[in-house]
Amino acid sequence: MRAVALLMSLSALAWGTGSAAQEVRDEDLVTVKGTVIDVVTGQPLPGVLVVVEGAGVQAESDDAGQFTLARIPVGAYKLELSRDGYRTSLHQFAVLNSGEFVTSMEPMDHSAEGLLTGIAGVVTDGVDGRPMVGATVWTADPSRWTRTDGRGRFSFTELDPGLHILQFSFLGYVTRADSIRVEYGRLTNARVSLSADPIQLDPIEVSVERREIALQDAGFYERKAMGFGKFVDREDIQKRAGGTLTDLFTGIPGVRFAQDPETGRRYVMLSGGVGNFQDCFPRVMLDDNMVAPGGDQPAQLDVLLSRSAVAGVEVYTRSAGVPVRYSGLGSSCGVIVIWTRR
Repeated sequence: MRAVALLMSLSALAWGTGSAAQEVRDEDLVTVKGTVIDVVTGQPLPGVLVVVEGAGVQAESDDAGQFTLARIPVGAYKLELSRDGYRTSLHQFAVLNSGEFVTSMEPMDHSAEGLLTGIAGVVTDGVDGRPMVGATVWTADPSRWTRTDGRGRFSFTELDPGLHILQFSFLGYVTRADSIRVEYGRLTNARVSLSADPIQLDPIEVSVERREIALQDAGFYERKAMGFGKFVDREDIQKRAGGTLTDLFTGIPGVRFAQDPETGRRYVMLSGGVGNFQDCFPRVMLDDNMVAPGGDQPAQLDVLLSRSAVAGVEVYTRSAGVPVRYSGLGSSCGVIVIWTRR
């Protein structure tokens, strides 16, 4: 995903086309002030080189991320932002009068492509803690609404980073409104309680996590919340040592390894189903397609695909915890489900 420059202009700035006049009067020269922030953290960025192509003007942002472009002729230009460790940003930029704006830069080692940015949560009764089914949740900017499902859950995805005011209502309960901050490339989890009486409620509980869109669509996080199996997402993969796919399974309870004496290739084995305590080869699913039936046939995981292509892994060491969609003949030794990055 490309870094999105916020460029929130005041009435003094506007998008447009055209070119700077070659000969201008003093009254046609304006001063523009800007602030550069890190699109991930929202913090100001010092040391950003700001170049206005076509105007012969450049500046560098200070410790507060601010810079000033003085005596620029009215017109349209290309604005280039560059800094070590960040992706160079190039924008079309029109100046009509003096004014201020805010823009952002994306770190080189960060990409929100394929990640969810938004809010998800659960609404509960403030007295007994039970999930509230059918509660209305509304956000003003952008104007969207939804209702909680059978477990009291709701979600808004593809929200812009920043503060969002959410309103929660349910028939017979006091309506509640709170502001929740959304971070770039992160999903903010919120636990909200409502009360039938206008009493002081506990603040909304908020946590932040990284979620891949591909894993969300595959039901990965929903199965993870159920508590069966072991789950490794992209963030966990980046933290784990080793460079092969089988290295991802090191340290997971119930996982063993077998090695081919001729090729030196390593295979993953699981402890098996109920009543079967002898290690055996699991069934392996790749994006919902079976690539190894399990039992006495090992899966060639390190040959199957590169570790860098993996978005997440699910490991079910015992048949009792295997989801119905992956159960059946060959799943008694357990199941490994691998999801690739999209």
